Amino acid sequence: MELAAGLRLVSPAIRQTGAHAMSMRKAPFGFAAGLIAALVGVTGGGGWEARAQEPSRAEQLIKYRQSIYRVLNGNFAPLAAMATGKAPFDAEAAAMRAERVAYLAAMLDEAYPADSQAGAPTRVKPEIWANRAEFDGLLEDMQSKTAELAKVAGGGDQAAITAAFGAAGKSCKACHDKFRKE
Repeated sequence: MELAAGLRLVSPAIRQTGAHAMSMRKAPFGFAAGLIAALVGVTGGGGWEARAQEPSRAEQLIKYRQSIYRVLNGNFAPLAAMATGKAPFDAEAAAMRAERVAYLAAMLDEAYPADSQAGAPTRVKPEIWANRAEFDGLLEDMQSKTAELAKVAGGGDQAAITAAFGAAGKSCKACHDKFRKE
């Protein structure tokens, strides 16, 4: 038997005669049984218990951390474009994005527990845990600078926002240079 379009199981002999339509009307349970048998055959008989393993706690923590950074970057990049003149300045959008960046930066306090050192691919260097006080200081500086960026961006002054963005960017880079793999 083979799996045909529309998930119908049709043997070559029945497909040639067209008798499959009649046999499906007369024996719907036969068709269902055939479908189940085919699925068990396709999955090697172990399809029901072959579920994806739950991610480990370490993997969940790493993915959580990476998600925060992904969203943070999705808001920081448009600010960078405005600050460097690659995108038109929009005071309202800058304020919104700066507020998001500050909020996400504050979430990073919980994103580096000791049990997230390994368990999934990550660009974090192991030095974070060996030099935790230094890392925490750099993280606090970044959080302070992004909070200041959000405060300044609320005022709508492009020059002030650009300066605050530069300070926030430098604080990010200081940590990346020391604790992130390229």
